[in-house]
Amino acid sequence: MRCFIRVCCLFVVGACLAQEGQPFTAQKEFYIHGNATVIGNNSLSKDAKAPFDKADKVNDEYKMVYVDIDDDLSTHSSSSARLLIDESVKIKYAALYWAGTYNGAQSVKKYKDKRTFYRIKQERQHDPRLIKFALPGQDYTSIEGNLIFDAVTARNRMIKSYRPYVCMADVTSYLQGLSKKSGSYTVANVSATQGYILGGSSAGWMLYIVYENEQDPLRYITSYHGLEFVNKQPVDILFSNFKTPEIGAVNSSVTLAVLEGDNTLKRDKVGVYDPEKDTFVLLDNKVRASDNFFNSSITIDDQIFDQRQPNSSNTLGFDIAQLAIPNPDNTIISNQANKLTLRLASRSDRFFVFFTAFQTNLSQDFNPQIRETKEVIVAPTTPSTPVPEEALSQPVLEQVVDSPSTEATEIAKIQNSTAVSIPTLEKGYYIVTNVFSSLSNAKRWAAKLRRMSYRPEVVQRPDNGLYYVYIDKGLNVPTLYEKLAKARKNPALTTSWMLKINMD
Repeated sequence: MRCFIRVCCLFVVGACLAQEGQPFTAQKEFYIHGNATVIGNNSLSKDAKAPFDKADKVNDEYKMVYVDIDDDLSTHSSSSARLLIDESVKIKYAALYWAGTYNGAQSVKKYKDKRTFYRIKQERQHDPRLIKFALPGQDYTSIEGNLIFDAVTARNRMIKSYRPYVCMADVTSYLQGLSKKSGSYTVANVSATQGYILGGSSAGWMLYIVYENEQDPLRYITSYHGLEFVNKQPVDILFSNFKTPEIGAVNSSVTLAVLEGDNTLKRDKVGVYDPEKDTFVLLDNKVRASDNFFNSSITIDDQIFDQRQPNSSNTLGFDIAQLAIPNPDNTIISNQANKLTLRLASRSDRFFVFFTAFQTNLSQDFNPQIRETKEVIVAPTTPSTPVPEEALSQPVLEQVVDSPSTEATEIAKIQNSTAVSIPTLEKGYYIVTNVFSSLSNAKRWAAKLRRMSYRPEVVQRPDNGLYYVYIDKGLNVPTLYEKLAKARKNPALTTSWMLKINMD
């Protein structure tokens, strides 16, 4: 590993064409005894069925066709990947993503006066949101995804030549209903441009899974999605809301998914910030070079993930990478660390990043109510707007308090925080004990609080759809803070916090 990008300001975020993309936002956040895994495959290649392993040319020199393995006339593309997972684990979250460059159904390359021209021969034929998804041993199910981004209206000429899109569907219930989770998962009808486009066309899908397993360490797991075009300026993504163990090894990893990583073009890099040395340290391993990180491959740790059909080693512009962050002697991510910055940069190979996730082992005293705080959504970090370091150090309203502060300091932070709008509530400050994505879970928690002699109330926050359980409210912050401090002495309520509502 080597270091790069000496910085004088810690968080400098790439503005590269952000107005044409979709800034990254946090999707899910877990504090859980468990882990995360990922599978996926490309949907566009040089051959419809045969694996493609050559890496002798740049991607736009290959004529792309749909990968189609299923011999089903109702699908125009299909590929599969095999999930191997302990059947005893409990699936907590499963997100299916698919993405492609789709400026038309067909594009051709022409030569004139010693120049090369690319022309759309046929406009889009399919709605990119509509795909088919097959679980192990089952027939296809039609799915309409949420469109995260589609560049059909892009003004930037470079982005218009690719017209990338990204879609996502929450498929948690599909996997939770399986009697056997291991097996082959197939995704069909991922759409993209066949033929030739400048820079090469690419497409594929990814299934990201978070699962609970009591045998695993206590972990913080979070995922982000969007679409950022990485070209001349770097893109930074901040992860926070965690605290690594006080002692012992800090084991962390990242997952990334990208369109347009070219195997033969170099100078694309991924780094993590080392605050001690004030540098970004490049990530690499046996299958991903530090100066060519996105190399058209699907990898888990330091191996090509080959449990796929087709199992091409060159996925022609579609990348999935899940890898550990090397951290010898905790030199990059230290004990009791509470934030990490990931930087993506390129000086040659342009690419679109649409997914990233981070996970690390946690301090054992960080969140005792681990099973009750498993899907808190954090405030989004916008990686295309410069953010001063002091702003990033401020607590997020929904984060668990990760270190004690003086009473006066914490009261000041509460009073100066941004108010949340919940029209059904009176204005004031609310002592929140927990947040849930399920109303039934929130009610069960409230019942538990009533057995402790509290008087809890449940309210749904309209901007994120989550259910908040609070035990007190008022306008006098110092008085409420005393009640909050008293509640935190209860082992079940140590992660309670105060939320400012309807005060702006």
